[in-house]
Formats: sequence, structure tokens, C-alpha cells
Amino acid sequence: MEKAEYERMFQKLSEAVTHLTANTLKQETQINAQNAHIAALKKGKKVPEPEPFNLDGGTTLPEFFIIFEDYCTDLYGNTKKDAWSPVLKKYLEGEVQQAYIGLKGGNLKWDLLKSTLSEQFADTVQRIKNFKILFNNLKKEESESMLAFSIKVTRICKNAHPHYGIVEISDMTKNKFLEKLPYDIAEKMSIKLVDEDLAGIDYSKIVTWAERFEVMSTKTIIVEAANKISISASEPSVQTAAAVKPNNSIVPKVVCTHCNKAGHSQNQCWTLDPSQKPIRNNNANRGSFNNNNYTRGNFNNNRGAANNNQTNNTRRCYSCGVYGHLANACPNRQQYGNFQSQQNNQPFQNGPRAAAVFNTNRQCNVCKAQGQNFHVWQKCPMVLNLHANTANAAVTTDQTATTDLNLQPYAALNM
Repeated sequence: MEKAEYERMFQKLSEAVTHLTANTLKQETQINAQNAHIAALKKGKKVPEPEPFNLDGGTTLPEFFIIFEDYCTDLYGNTKKDAWSPVLKKYLEGEVQQAYIGLKGGNLKWDLLKSTLSEQFADTVQRIKNFKILFNNLKKEESESMLAFSIKVTRICKNAHPHYGIVEISDMTKNKFLEKLPYDIAEKMSIKLVDEDLAGIDYSKIVTWAERFEVMSTKTIIVEAANKISISASEPSVQTAAAVKPNNSIVPKVVCTHCNKAGHSQNQCWTLDPSQKPIRNNNANRGSFNNNNYTRGNFNNNRGAANNNQTNNTRRCYSCGVYGHLANACPNRQQYGNFQSQQNNQPFQNGPRAAAVFNTNRQCNVCKAQGQNFHVWQKCPMVLNLHANTANAAVTTDQTATTDLNLQPYAALNM
């Protein structure tokens, strides 16, 4: 940019600042003039501002309207009286203000608003009757102070008897106030006023005595104490339930604290150690037979694989709790586990066997063992010993010689 362009820009900026300064000074001059005019108007007022009007006050509504009109004439002039209607709301209180709000007095003309309020709050027969009903039903509320009650008595007495003189209203107010006091305070006030002339005592002094006796009167306060209940977080208690197993043995229920599954503890959980997972039988038949060629009546009551299955090492006995054998082959319950059905053609029966069934008089046909020592001939010690000696023999003889034991046929041994 050339030097001439810079000079033109600077000149325009200077003119704008000068114009802005001149406008600011002009506005300041106008504001000062308005403030001076307002101050002059305030000094020129001759009528003081009226106090807000209330029905409980010492003046009537028509008297208040006279004072309000003089004030508005001096302040606003009497050329536009309808402009006085919005100003009236500021100088009303209590029931008169509520009536003004209900009428929307700010939108009414002054003459209509003035006549409406004067007629509504005039001392009509119905209004006086309503106040007389309130006068007869006067009562001090429990939450009401003595000063507020005295003011209410004065207002109702004046409105219920508008034609009474000052002396009559004063005497009536004192008597009504003493009549409606609570019993304990009224009794003390009657003692206090025995030697006093009620007409010569100011109403304010009577109210002060009543306030003093109210403070002195005893009040029974019942305080109900609530019991404290301490709430603390409690850990869930794990209760063990007894589970009835097929062999009638009761074993506490064990729940893993890691996977929350029953049947094993945390140190045997296979989700932590896969080698702890038990090997299950792949046979689809859940009640598979023994390796010996027996009929259906001779298979186990235990579910799963048979006695000679290799998975027995991971099965747990429900009777003694030891791994490696099932309950029907438990050595601690030999008299129960080796029991065979009496007839091969009898159907299989579920459920626990009675104790009388196990107390049998049957005996082994080889060694004649009976009672608790009873066993089938396949597990007879004499037969097992003979088979062991035969297997160790080094001589080769006729096969019939190894079985020439003077024994009965196999089919007749279990009869």
C-alpha cells in the first residue's frame, strides 16, 4: 500500500472517533437534564405518599380514596384519571388487594374501579352477618401467637359491630380476648385481675400479661426415641444340604468356590487343572453289564460303567468316600456289596434294600462261609488260591486235572 492510502485510512478513523465522542457527550447532557427534571418534580410534591390501605386499618375505604386522589392529582395531574388505576395496586393490602387482582383493576377506568371496590367492601348487612359468625366462633389456634390472636380479635370485633363507639369496642375486645384464652392462661389471668378494674387497663397491657403467662405455663413434650438399627453388609452363609445317594449314605454337599458347581472342591476343579477332569464312560448304555456273562439281574445298581471298567479309579464310593471302587464293591460293606439276587429270572428292583434281606443264612458252597463272611464262589479264597497255584505249575497235564476239585457244577453253586 502507498503512503497516500495510509493517510486516507487514518483520516477516516480520526473522523469516526470524533463523531463518537460528540454523540457520547450529547447523550450525557440529555441524561443530566432528565435527572434534574425528576429531582425538580420530587421537590415540587406537596401531598405525601399515602400508606397502604388494609381493612384492619383505622380508615375506611372511601376515606382512603380521597387521600389517594389528592396524591395522584399532585403527582400526575387530573387530566387522565384512568392512569391512576394501575398505580392503586401498590397501595392496597389484604382482601382489597386480592379483589383488585381478581377484577384486573389496572385495565379498568378509575371511576368504575372506585365504585366497584366501594360497593364490595361497604358495611352491608351480609358482610356484617358474616363477621358476627366469625365473632361467635373465635378460637386461638395452637400455632398462633398471642399477639396475632389479639389483632384478630380486634379486627373481627370492629367489623362485626361497625356502629359501636370506641369505648364499647374496647370493652368488647378485652372481654372476648379473655374469654377465648386457653384454660391454664385464663385461670392465671383471672387471679391477676381480681383487684383490677378492667375498664381502666389498656388492651395492650392485658395482651402483655397473657404473653408472659403463656411463657410460664408448662408444656408437656413427649419425645419418642427410635431404636437405632445398625445395617452392615453381611457375607452370604453357605448351608450344606444332605444328599441321599443310591446306597442310602448321606454325604455333605460340596460346592466349588471357583466354578460354583457341586460335586468337587476348588483343589479338584478341572477348570483350573484339566488333569483333574474325570474320565467318563463312552458306552451309550448307562447301566452296562459286567464282563462276566450274567443275566440282567446281576448288574450293578450304580449308574455308569461296570466293575471291571477302567474308569472305576476315578469313581468315588458313596459309602466310605474313597476313590477307586463303587459302593457295591466297598470292602467296608462286603456283606452288602456281594449280594446276588436269588433267581436270575427275577426282574431288577430299584430303591434301597431292607436290612432283613442282608441278614441271610446263605453260605458259600465251597468253604461253607455264611453270615457277614458270605461270598459267592467266584470270590471264594479257596477257589482263588487254587487258580493261583494252577497258573504257577510248570507241568503240562490234562486240562481236566486242574478242575478235578470235587466241586459242583457252576450252575448249581449259586443256587
